[in-house]
Amino acid sequence: MLKKIIILLIPLTLMNACASTTTEYTRTEAKPYSAAESSKVEVYDHSVTYKEDPGQAKVITTAAIDKQYQPASNKKASVPASRKAVIDLINQSKQSMDKNDYVSAENSLKRALRIEPSNAKLWHNMAVVNFYQENYHQAIQQALKSNNLAKNNRQLIANNSKVIKQSYIELGEPDKANKY
Repeated sequence: MLKKIIILLIPLTLMNACASTTTEYTRTEAKPYSAAESSKVEVYDHSVTYKEDPGQAKVITTAAIDKQYQPASNKKASVPASRKAVIDLINQSKQSMDKNDYVSAENSLKRALRIEPSNAKLWHNMAVVNFYQENYHQAIQQALKSNNLAKNNRQLIANNSKVIKQSYIELGEPDKANKY
């Protein structure tokens, strides 16, 4: 009987002890990240401090992030690794195109598109590669996709229109080519 009472009292004592202490937590808040600011370093605000309410349970903190935090002045502003990989793949595809190695150029662009599937310029480059491989239907589809992603980039849309028009001419469909 005494064992049961002790087993019941220990959790109650621990809960009472936890409820009576006040603990301070520092919460990390990330500032919004904009794709246009890809070269800027993300900065965290560590000045916000919260006091724990004694009636509430403790919350898991962002200690792992806090340990890795370095002030922005100590970090070097750099291009994200994925963006660097895409740039390298674009350069590889350009080198392959210069050598008329369209299969290799296509493979490099496919890898880049796996990383950045909504990059309109990559889709345009892929359309050009397919045009040179005489895959005109595919070139048209990829140029149209690039146009959908290009938004207000008039130069890119004009270049895609040239690919589409020339592809239709090569397919023997001048009526469709005249629309572009």
